Amino acid sequence: MLIRLSIGYIKNKSAKKAIDLFREIKDPDEITITLVFNVCTQLGTEKELNLLKTISPKFCNTFYSNPYVLTSLIDAFMKCGDVTSAKSLFDKSTKKTLLVYGAMMTGLIVNDQEDEAIAIFNEIHLDEFYRENHSEKQMKLLSELKHDRFESNITIYLCLLKALAKLGMLDKAQSFVQQIPTVFLTDYPIRNALIHMWIRSN
Repeated sequence: MLIRLSIGYIKNKSAKKAIDLFREIKDPDEITITLVFNVCTQLGTEKELNLLKTISPKFCNTFYSNPYVLTSLIDAFMKCGDVTSAKSLFDKSTKKTLLVYGAMMTGLIVNDQEDEAIAIFNEIHLDEFYRENHSEKQMKLLSELKHDRFESNITIYLCLLKALAKLGMLDKAQSFVQQIPTVFLTDYPIRNALIHMWIRSN
């Protein structure tokens, strides 16, 4: 019942009421925790940042093996301006999915750390699948990639292009664009991001 009320408050843009309601919930599950992190993301004030720092250490570590919980918390820290806490979570994560990488890159760009967003992109190694010739390894890599949605891949590349556009470095931009698989280059948002990047890079 309390969770349904929380969702109702969030949908009606009453984030503060949702936060107050969360305080009444004992032993919240992963869904409830993710909702709270999303509410903190909406508000993004110092009060919500303090709440995040208070409640996040109390959850068991297994919660953070859930990429959706981890992504929500990283996103919340970033929107509240606490890049250090977001980086710490990201570094401690044992299994980084594309969702997690996307949240980290987006947060770094929002906080004007484009160089670091590009460094995060370099850790993904999505091109490893396309270079791999051994069929068994290909299937293993493909299986791993299937755990993340196609849209997650698009998000990663959009984040990269936004970072490159802000930096306005033509040589670096050309190098990274060559890493984007052809299948993504037909995507409308990707095309727009490329045009914007080339304009910014002169």
